[in-house]
Amino acid sequence: MARAIAIGIGYFLLAVEMILLTRFDGGLASLWLATSVLTAELMIANRAGWWASIITCLIANFAATALFSFGPVAALPFAVVNVGEAMLVATLLRRLRRAQSYLDSLEGVIVFALVSAIIVPGVTSVAGAGLSATFGAMPFSTEYRTWLFAHGLGMLTFTPLMTLILTGRFRQWWQRSGRTDRVECAVWVAVMMATSLIVFGQSTAPLLFVPILPLIIIAFRLEQVGTVMGIIILATVGGLITMAGHGPVRLLGTDPANQLRLFQFYLATTTLTVLPVAAELSQRRALFRRVGESEARFKLITESSTDMIISLDRQGIITYASPSAFEVTGFTPEQLVGRRPHELACGPDQATMDAAGEAIKLAGRPTTVEYPARTPTGENRWFEAHTRGLFDGEGHFTGWVSAIRDISVRKALELRLAHAASTDPLTGLANRRRFDSLLERKIDDRRANRGCGCIALFDIDFFKRVNDAYGHAVGDLVLETFAAAALRSVRGEDHVARLGGEEFGIILDGATVTQAIEICERVRHAIARDVTRAPDGTEVSVTVSAGVAEITPGLSRLQLMRAADEALYRAKAGGRDQLALAA
Repeated sequence: MARAIAIGIGYFLLAVEMILLTRFDGGLASLWLATSVLTAELMIANRAGWWASIITCLIANFAATALFSFGPVAALPFAVVNVGEAMLVATLLRRLRRAQSYLDSLEGVIVFALVSAIIVPGVTSVAGAGLSATFGAMPFSTEYRTWLFAHGLGMLTFTPLMTLILTGRFRQWWQRSGRTDRVECAVWVAVMMATSLIVFGQSTAPLLFVPILPLIIIAFRLEQVGTVMGIIILATVGGLITMAGHGPVRLLGTDPANQLRLFQFYLATTTLTVLPVAAELSQRRALFRRVGESEARFKLITESSTDMIISLDRQGIITYASPSAFEVTGFTPEQLVGRRPHELACGPDQATMDAAGEAIKLAGRPTTVEYPARTPTGENRWFEAHTRGLFDGEGHFTGWVSAIRDISVRKALELRLAHAASTDPLTGLANRRRFDSLLERKIDDRRANRGCGCIALFDIDFFKRVNDAYGHAVGDLVLETFAAAALRSVRGEDHVARLGGEEFGIILDGATVTQAIEICERVRHAIARDVTRAPDGTEVSVTVSAGVAEITPGLSRLQLMRAADEALYRAKAGGRDQLALAA
């Protein structure tokens, strides 16, 4: 409530001042600044706190109009229109998400100018001019122009000042400024004051362009706060001298009301010239601060990270390498900068680089690639690169940044796990999963007319008797004996697997049926010759039966396995220690 009362008092004082100083011939005030106070408050205040300020400003406007302008009968409708104007501007800017940030960007200043100086005054001037024509002596058309210029230009010029005051930006700027900054601010305020006095203190030369130069310099040096201070100095000095009938505006030779409107137009033009500059500079300073903070974080991360961080330009040339490059690759950062990754022993090959680059450019998403490479010591290692593309403001690709780590330990573990997942732990042969995968591949090759081949299923005869007579430990030794004999008997391109229990499978890559039978006979005879010695010295001999099937087009893996299994069953039914060919 205390803030709302302060807002109402400020509104009343500005309204009375404008009525007394700029109202001519019983019409509307030629300059109206009071609405800018309420507009700034409504743009920054919570909606729940609007009504206290609105009520105090309604009372203030009613009192100012009743006492110093159109009288008590017209005071209430004038108060409603004036306060409604502020509410409409604040509501529109809130909807456009520019209420609290319009001074921070060029787009924000443009939106603010359109809403506060053109759209809303263009609407409210109809009601204001109608009331003035009803209760005053001036015609509607004249009062429409007066309201439009007075409210639009007044809002455009003074709302930024009120915003900075009410949001505390002046106080914040002063608190964070050092002694040097404050001295510089005082110097430029003095320069602006002197320039305004010189320009408006004479009525012989049109020097209205001169104050723009110090205003632009102030915008560069003192940002938004200094810019608004400069505009207020120009508005105060120029406005008072113009209302007194002096200054360069007098050269136009019009009546006092038109001279004041022309000064307002000049002030609004100047404001629209320097405020966007200040907003753009403020935005760029904020951007530079964020870039500086980002760069500091980047340096901290890259200098302490165990990963190697590299930056590359759009041609793929390394422009930066972090200090950890030596630990990761064995190359110093100096050896990497200026080179392309695929030219280095520690880098990926050209195809991997090209594929990663195309993926980043097309998809715009980070990519991860793994690649083998050689270190300067000749050691083969595995590396993983997480890469993100860099794009400019227009979306054009400018390069990329990569985080690279040594994953040799992880790859070795993956290989061990993959081997364990596809290997029978007892015999060291491929397991059923690996056998099925290899067989599917051979079937696909056969369908594509890429060679031929056969499979064979082996089963140790009377294996249950071995387990029952000698125990499972000896049974395991017999299985190992089979594995060793089979590996000695097959060719290098063949694949031997333990399918489960005492059943084994062999993929005879590219073998004809005749060759397959010959190889399987070698295996059968080798098993019959080999003797398994138990720990207690007992010798165990076994035989095997086998079924052979040719890999033919049109047969699936299950059909092929069933055919070989049926042949194996016939071999066992025929007396064992023999092989049979699938029908």
